[in-house]
Amino acid sequence: MEKVYSAARIRPEEHRDVLAELWRENLAGGEVPQELVERRMRWFQEQNPAGPARTWMGYHGPEREVIGSGSFIPRDVHVSGRMLKAGVLGDFAVTRAHRIAGAAMSIQREIAKGCRDAGVDFLYGFPNKASFPIFQRAGYRKISDSTTWVRPLTAAYKIHELAALSAGEQQDVVSAVTQRVAERAASAVPHARWRALWGSADPGAPPAPLARALSTAAERAVQRATVRPDSALVRAAGRALDASMALRDTAALLAKRVKGGRVRTEITESADHRFDALWSRAKPSPIAGERSAAFLNWRYARLGAVHYRFFCMLDRHDGRLLGYAVYTVRNNKVEVVDLFCEDHGPTADLLLLELCQAMRREGHASVGILLVSPPSFGARLRALGFFARPHPPGVGSRWLVVHVDPSSPDELRRALLDPNSWFMTDGELDV
Repeated sequence: MEKVYSAARIRPEEHRDVLAELWRENLAGGEVPQELVERRMRWFQEQNPAGPARTWMGYHGPEREVIGSGSFIPRDVHVSGRMLKAGVLGDFAVTRAHRIAGAAMSIQREIAKGCRDAGVDFLYGFPNKASFPIFQRAGYRKISDSTTWVRPLTAAYKIHELAALSAGEQQDVVSAVTQRVAERAASAVPHARWRALWGSADPGAPPAPLARALSTAAERAVQRATVRPDSALVRAAGRALDASMALRDTAALLAKRVKGGRVRTEITESADHRFDALWSRAKPSPIAGERSAAFLNWRYARLGAVHYRFFCMLDRHDGRLLGYAVYTVRNNKVEVVDLFCEDHGPTADLLLLELCQAMRREGHASVGILLVSPPSFGARLRALGFFARPHPPGVGSRWLVVHVDPSSPDELRRALLDPNSWFMTDGELDV
């Protein structure tokens, strides 16, 4: 069968049933109720405060058999002091029988060609390793890798993961973890006498008492044939790790509170006028999506397919919203999908530490956040105890890609193609 493909922009409201079925079968695995399909189609096509989605249908042969579709969702984006209209790529689906490069290329090439006529200044998306060549051939430029940052809150879930490794792998992991905990606890504890319990400034000195005890307990557990999560030694090692992390976090948070002023926190289910006030006075990165209350509620509070919550940090004196993190919880792990503050310096540090403390109190295992951000923000996250985690093997890398029309001004092209200009969270990169 000859594979001849084409694509054309359509009116989504005239093809709602076809688009809904493409989404259900190709993006949602077919296992979603019809009511959710219908609600999501209204959310996707009609309710975005930045405007309705623009959609292209893919066809095969002269009979114009429908074989897929692709869309972009309008997004108001702050670019070097100007508010521009962007399109976020989404709902890209191709039926199984036509999942070859030609079918996908025909759709993405037409979207790229038609973006200016469809009312946006540029497009951006977030493909995985397998689909990246399609976007590259369609004229998109790779801007930056995304990074998943994780901060453990307890040791229990890692100990269960450790139990599945071989004895040699377990030894390597335990040695690395105990060394990291000892080093970071020593750096965070403010008092010199307490710090001496964890380590010494002299690299040749023997391990300090608490670091030595922690290492010995963990290594003895590993020396057994297997590490059993329910063994007394493993439970003791877990308690020691948990205590060290809690001590470190408390010390770090107290230090940040002294510098950042008195704050209070609250958790809400939706955004209100305080979020608009924060956006109006904040100084976002050179490239950052608008964070109006209307957008935040559309993106995180309205659909209800995933339960998102807003962790808010406020000035204790006047009640101003200083920053917030939008998050959900999966498998007892906190996933931050959006983050915004008055600044990406001390205020962001304090917000993340307050979030981690609150999530530890709720009994969650870790806090994670996927970002495209300048290296300087990654350095701040490392200083706060986050570490970069590889993407799952089945995903490989996930990259921010951008398409800028060749007729766009050079100044805009330079800004959009500069990887150090972007600050994008998971919630902005993928819908």
